[in-house]
Amino acid sequence: MARTAMIHARTDAGLKAEAEVILKSLGLSYTEAINLFLNQVRMRKGLPFPVEIPDSVSMAVIERGRRRFILKKSLRVRMGIEGGVWVYEYPSLGILAYGSTQEEALAAFRTDFASAWDQVANEVDAKLTRDARSLKKRLLSLVDKVEAA
Repeated sequence: MARTAMIHARTDAGLKAEAEVILKSLGLSYTEAINLFLNQVRMRKGLPFPVEIPDSVSMAVIERGRRRFILKKSLRVRMGIEGGVWVYEYPSLGILAYGSTQEEALAAFRTDFASAWDQVANEVDAKLTRDARSLKKRLLSLVDKVEAA
């Protein structure tokens, strides 16, 4: 019999539970799944799947604080790492948000979106500059409704 070795790893409890359901439906135990993964690493001399950061993300809902902006159609928001910081950008609204982590950058994007909504979309046209009226039109064309979260 081959010698065995123990692997101890910590993972998120929710991830573990979800993975268990999927593995069971495939007829695999955790041990079998880990051995399958490690055999693929050995055979390919690397990870058996590509690991990459997508260059954009789709957003159909933007949540900020106690509000949820339901969009008429999903936004394709550019995302990536530039100069060591995470960036989320949607040029047509003039939003360029960044943070030291992906979560910080996403939170900054949500804050910028909500701020644009509060300061421009809800303002009377007569109080807005030409550029602000144009931004208001774009915001109103994107947002279907705003709900309390």
